[in-house]
Amino acid sequence: MINTINWKAIVRDLLEGRTQLELQEITGVHQGVISDLKSGKPKPHLTYVNGAALLKAHQELCQNEPEEA
Repeated sequence: MINTINWKAIVRDLLEGRTQLELQEITGVHQGVISDLKSGKPKPHLTYVNGAALLKAHQELCQNEPEEA
């Protein structure tokens, strides 16, 4: 079974409460790439650096979220 990363969901989570330009400043991923991922456009050539930056930011976001009671 091949696991694929749901970039649309990751970007959606990361954009909660911030703009695409703010996310660009945090991750270094160009706003146009963020926009494409948010809209679900396929990015078969997403660079490792960009993917790693988005995954790292998402991991940090998930670690900082308060647990639901």
